[in-house]
Amino acid sequence: MKKALVAAAILCGVLNARAGIRLSPLFTDNAVLQQNCQAPVWGEATPGADIRVEPSWTKRIYRTKAGSDGKWMLRIDTPKGSFRKHSISISDGTPVILDNVLIGEVWLASGQSNMQMPMESWRAKRVNQADINNSAQWANLRLLQVSRATGMSERDWFEADFEGWQESSPETVRNFSAAAWYFGRKLLQELKVPIGIIHSSWGGTIIEAWMSEKAIRQFPEDIPMLQQVKSLSESETQRQLTYEQEIKAFYERMTLKDKGLQNGFAVWAQAGFDDSEWKRIMLPRMVQELWPGINGIYWFRKEIDIPASWAGKSITLSLGPIDDFDETYWNGQQVGSGSVWNKSREYTVPANMVKSGKTVICIRNTDDHGNGGLYGDAELMYVKGPDGRKIRLDNEWKTTLSVSFENVPKSTAREPNLVTVLYNAMLRPLAPYAIKGAIWYQGESNAGKAWRYRDMMPTLIADWRSLWGYDFPFYITQLAGYTAVKDDPADDTWAELREAQTMTTRTLKKVGQACIIDLGEADDIHPIRKQEVGERLAKLALTNDYGEKYICNGPEFESCIIDGGSIRVRFSNVAGGLKVIPSGHFAEARYGSAAMEKPLVQKAEKGELAGFQIAGADHVWHWAHARISGSEVVVSCPEVTSPVAVRYAWSANPVCNLFNSEGLPAWPFRSDDWPGITYGKY
Repeated sequence: MKKALVAAAILCGVLNARAGIRLSPLFTDNAVLQQNCQAPVWGEATPGADIRVEPSWTKRIYRTKAGSDGKWMLRIDTPKGSFRKHSISISDGTPVILDNVLIGEVWLASGQSNMQMPMESWRAKRVNQADINNSAQWANLRLLQVSRATGMSERDWFEADFEGWQESSPETVRNFSAAAWYFGRKLLQELKVPIGIIHSSWGGTIIEAWMSEKAIRQFPEDIPMLQQVKSLSESETQRQLTYEQEIKAFYERMTLKDKGLQNGFAVWAQAGFDDSEWKRIMLPRMVQELWPGINGIYWFRKEIDIPASWAGKSITLSLGPIDDFDETYWNGQQVGSGSVWNKSREYTVPANMVKSGKTVICIRNTDDHGNGGLYGDAELMYVKGPDGRKIRLDNEWKTTLSVSFENVPKSTAREPNLVTVLYNAMLRPLAPYAIKGAIWYQGESNAGKAWRYRDMMPTLIADWRSLWGYDFPFYITQLAGYTAVKDDPADDTWAELREAQTMTTRTLKKVGQACIIDLGEADDIHPIRKQEVGERLAKLALTNDYGEKYICNGPEFESCIIDGGSIRVRFSNVAGGLKVIPSGHFAEARYGSAAMEKPLVQKAEKGELAGFQIAGADHVWHWAHARISGSEVVVSCPEVTSPVAVRYAWSANPVCNLFNSEGLPAWPFRSDDWPGITYGKY
């Protein structure tokens, strides 16, 4: 094993005095190198140093010299994959030995939170626990977890959790991507060669963050953000200091605009203030229901009666969580404040402030992004006296908007949703490590601009392939179902994002898609069934790249013809035939408990083909009756006597149940090309 001194050199990113070789976390013990290729190996050393690389599987010695900047690279021939353990000596006179190295297949896994979602996440743990416990039996599945970081410019180096490659084990698997681990395990089981998975993802991130400057420049609307990124300090500490200065100055300006405060005195919190012109609001709820899309400083007031028996005794004021900040007043005097958006507020009103009779509670609420207000459980809103009695506050209040915010400064210190910053720090340093291909699970954060995703996704793939220098296979995970089931057909951003993903598979070669429309959950954007996700992605790779014979796709829309008052839809990938498969015991999670009484869901779960809608020339969509006829589905609706278009599973969380004989779901589709609701949104 490498000595601690060498490991420390890798971790700290400085040249070691004894061994001048500096290596990326890609080159550590337990690594997997891509089989049957010329695998790049690189690092840094003393400028001009003679570098020798000696793999144990050959007698050949590879030599090069470090450049004037200390950088060096060479390529070593790798043999056919096997479970034989190898070593690699890398030396500038003092060798660094990499032990327990395997030769096999290497894949890159990336995306946002559904790729990041670990095996032992709090919800998924219950379905993955047995595999976590038994993960050491798959020690020839090797894992490299790229540490999350942002970069304002392209980097050559990165850091990795555990300092580099690790064997699969309960310790290393717990926080590793579930989808990627199951993908790798399936490949290992079928190919019988070692598998290496490089995992680089970050939850909640936009696709633009994973693209290079060259790629982003193809989208003029992103140039201003690119210029912002290029102007920022590479130092995270400095970026945070800049933000703190900017946000402090911003709030000082906003406070001066707040009419509720005069020289720091809370005028609007005083008992005698006239709030008759204020709006009425039932709390708890978000203030954006009254002021859609507006962030700013809001004030809330409520008058209550304090019993005489409470006078002169301390009492408790509970308000539940307040998004984002609050200063809370009792008859004009501040009794508390909070700055954590999801932390419940509970303040003690001192005895000398408690008077019997009319009392005014006033809250100054600052909401600087997203939704804001008092939004928690109704049971958390009350005043509790010394005798344990409560006065409920989950009812009518008065409210007004004092200041609306525009151009609120945002911290860029650890902000991943800036163009190029994840490409710079978490992708660029991985190249040109030899990989077989990549898997991708992302899109939720781009659904509002799904039309643009039609161009962004192919651009990202071409961008990454250009970085590595070859057209490796790339497999997309289509978005699962999510959110409440809709009663009526309607346009939808998530449906349009799925369409953009499908279009990418038809735009570029060696690009495939795993449809998981049946694996989603209405109430959680992070469905827990990641084993199916990983294995569906693996079957794409096994079929397309390794010559295995799997049915790896569900039914795909091929064509449709209008047949009188019906539309006949033809599908490819039907395998042994089309069939209806209800969700069964997964139905409540998939559609949500509130939807289980809906006729749409009940019919689908009883075995009636669901998910189709048709429209006439008026572009008005109606749910349709659908029946299977061989490799076709015949769709009709009494309200549409002259149909012109058909759609299937066209919703964020569609009620749909068409599969092929292999149990793979039909891809969502539409036959029309009418502009969607994200058309033109950039």
